[in-house]
Amino acid sequence: MTIEEKVNSLSLEDLAGQVLCLDIYDHEDPSVVEETIKKIRPGGIFVTGMTAEKIKLYTDMVNKYTKVPVIVSSDVEHGPETAIVGGGYIPHPMAWGACDDEKLIERAGCAVGAFCRKNGVHWTYSPVVDLNYNFRSPECNIRAISDSPRQVVKIAGAFIKGLERNNQMVAAIKHFPGEGVDERNSHFVTTINDLSKEEWMSTYGFVYKEMIKAGVSSIMVGHTALPAYEEETDPSFGPPPAVLSYSLMTKLLKGELGFDGCLVSDAMSMIGVAARVPDLREISLRFLKAGGDMILFPEPTDYGVILKAVKKGELPLDRLKDAVARILKLKEKARLFEDQQKLQRSIIVPEKISRISQEIADKSIKIVR
Repeated sequence: MTIEEKVNSLSLEDLAGQVLCLDIYDHEDPSVVEETIKKIRPGGIFVTGMTAEKIKLYTDMVNKYTKVPVIVSSDVEHGPETAIVGGGYIPHPMAWGACDDEKLIERAGCAVGAFCRKNGVHWTYSPVVDLNYNFRSPECNIRAISDSPRQVVKIAGAFIKGLERNNQMVAAIKHFPGEGVDERNSHFVTTINDLSKEEWMSTYGFVYKEMIKAGVSSIMVGHTALPAYEEETDPSFGPPPAVLSYSLMTKLLKGELGFDGCLVSDAMSMIGVAARVPDLREISLRFLKAGGDMILFPEPTDYGVILKAVKKGELPLDRLKDAVARILKLKEKARLFEDQQKLQRSIIVPEKISRISQEIADKSIKIVR
């Protein structure tokens, strides 16, 4: 069955659930979580700090109610431990850039990807491809590879090459249109990337163009505004964060830069977006209408809001189907339509993450004086 045929086989209720990526907290009573899952049938779940057994429990739980396999995601920015208890860490991306060894970072990506997939995680919101232009940035710093666009493309590309070997995992680069200029934090306020069009295109734009050319699977859209590319600006609140911007997601990213993959939002619970709408029930709908595809950490009301909007004609059904098609394409790349038990048994973690971690750490040390 083709992606188009799969999309057309889904009911409106199925389609609405597919665009939601639910944050799964490890509850003492999993049946409480199941009540929410049963209602919205999410297309994705986000896990953090769980055992492989618990990840499987929740994955199986979602798959009982959905027609399409759920995709399990996490922020595996510097090793599997953030997602899976006992997975181990590798140094932060700043060390990747400092060690400047593509083969080593590719090996790290391969080991991390194999371990994650073996333990039930399919999709990571990494690597970070922001640029370290402001050392005071609380969202970049050691999370960013470099202040050189070419170095970011080289090292991030090596990590993804290893991570996605044999399509064992899929990666999402972040945070479009780019953190690292502002010194504020989008968890608490909409941040600003104030570069001109020319400056942005030669720096952040260069990174995204090259990563898209290399076939990146998905892009996380952040709560950062890029005024240079906005046609209209709110006189009171200023330019919108990218997750609410048709100009940035549809015109620039999917249009001018030619990205045909999946756009996932940054966490919709962050103030950088939540403070920009009069009613939280508007956020996810505005994201979808502006060109976004998968909603990370949706509000409990989002499922009903999306259904109602399609029925009223406020959200075109074709736009919803396009979003779901992009999500299913991502799931297909992650090999979710194959026998998962057989696939997991076939995966071998090539080497110890602790050993690779030490190699990166050793090579990243720079003697300044």
